[in-house]
Amino acid sequence: MIDFYLKVFLTSAKTGSFTKAAELLNITQPAVTHQIRKLEETFKVKLFVRQRNRICLTKAGEILCRYADQIDRLYCQAKDEITGLAGHIYGNVLFGATSLLGIYLLPLILGGFKQRHPEVNISMHVGNSREVLKCLRDGIVEFAIVSEPVPKNRFIVLPFYQDDLTLIVPPDHPWCREKAVDAERIFEEDFILREQGSGTRAVYTRILKQRFPNRKLKVAMVLGSTEAIMRGVMGKMGISIVSRLACRLETEQGLLREIDMKGLEMKRKFDIVYRSEEDLSVQAMRWKEYLIRQRDRNFQLR
Repeated sequence: MIDFYLKVFLTSAKTGSFTKAAELLNITQPAVTHQIRKLEETFKVKLFVRQRNRICLTKAGEILCRYADQIDRLYCQAKDEITGLAGHIYGNVLFGATSLLGIYLLPLILGGFKQRHPEVNISMHVGNSREVLKCLRDGIVEFAIVSEPVPKNRFIVLPFYQDDLTLIVPPDHPWCREKAVDAERIFEEDFILREQGSGTRAVYTRILKQRFPNRKLKVAMVLGSTEAIMRGVMGKMGISIVSRLACRLETEQGLLREIDMKGLEMKRKFDIVYRSEEDLSVQAMRWKEYLIRQRDRNFQLR
């Protein structure tokens, strides 16, 4: 890793937030501000100014950012060459993943990779698809796993996982007495919506709009996570559509019920996305390759 002061500075510059930089680097926000203050004392200039709800680089900060980015790239290239000579891999990998896979799938896979490569430290930044793609564009993460759609003209995109979306209701909902319901009846019920930028929301709103172009959901509330939505449905605040992967435990325990929709299936694909092979460190490349092998062994992609 490059000098930690520069790493903190670069991460803060790319995220535009000391708080987000602290989260990504697994340190406290006071530690971030301390590192920045030390750099400013060294150069005897201000590197950031506050503008509304974010921090922005000063002219001096822009100069330092440009050179720090070059230093970081050169260091990573040197480390990759040395790693190749040594015959084993080590170092840090920061990748991004959507909340669904970051919570319900990827932790089950990480252990196997860690056993094979104990000297590789993996950090996972979890967020919705929009947030994770922004981190990839800004160079904060080396690669990302996000749901479709992905701008393929800007990234290399590899298929990874296919997910089924399902309609969930409380266990005493009247629909539970039916084998299946007409999909159009969704619009008659209060609906709990995911936040803007959610891949889940993008998929089911697109499918519903294509199938029922003149109908609108009766939005009771908007919540920022699948867990919150499932709790909202349990609390009878409305119905919703979530990943079958995410609600599997709750449906098995009888806390939620899945409802089949006549003639309507909702599926989405998750992709591994990165800028180029050259932008991946050796350890990130190995982690990506391991994920692909797990996909080929365990997942059904259609």
